[in-house]
Amino acid sequence: MLYVCLSAQGTENALKQLGNSKYAELRIDLVKPTCNDLEKMLSNKDVSYIATCRPGAFDEPTSIAMLETAIKSGADYVDVEIERGQEIAARIKLACKNTTCKMIISYHNFEETPDFDELQAIVEKCVNYGADCVKIACKVNFPQDNAKLLSLYNLDENIVAFGMGEKGKISRLASLYCGAPFTYVSANFGNATAPGQISEKEISNLMKYF
Repeated sequence: MLYVCLSAQGTENALKQLGNSKYAELRIDLVKPTCNDLEKMLSNKDVSYIATCRPGAFDEPTSIAMLETAIKSGADYVDVEIERGQEIAARIKLACKNTTCKMIISYHNFEETPDFDELQAIVEKCVNYGADCVKIACKVNFPQDNAKLLSLYNLDENIVAFGMGEKGKISRLASLYCGAPFTYVSANFGNATAPGQISEKEISNLMKYF
């Protein structure tokens, strides 16, 4: 599955990015919807949503409240950064209880790809935090960094792992053939939400050859 990252400010613009796609990561921190707009977007059961709210756009209480609203409104996944800590993860996990929403615990490293042992320890920490799915995204500086990230699929956990940056592009495609339940794509050329992110059109065309 290809989750299109919605980043345009305002729900109307975000829905234009979505187009006819049926899977979307809603970057609440970039779209900045009101709670009412958030509820309306996520009530569309024809679209599977990952709700994400990266730190910085809102204060911590508002950010968490937006994620909780997303859970109640029908998001299929909600993404919590590992840096937020176990207490916040437990709160979000509790909010997911009695819903169909699953919690992603994510780790991002925009500088480098740590050693495999460290990556494995991060995955284990995410699982201990209650993750239903673990997301690992790291900057790829050397070709072997891709191998380290893709090796995480040998673990038994539900993992989405790939590299960021130009040298990590190949891992975004390869992850789908290594066990990732989904990957992230931009809506079109020029509006990627992470370094090396490939557009939905590009990756769909590449998948035709595999």
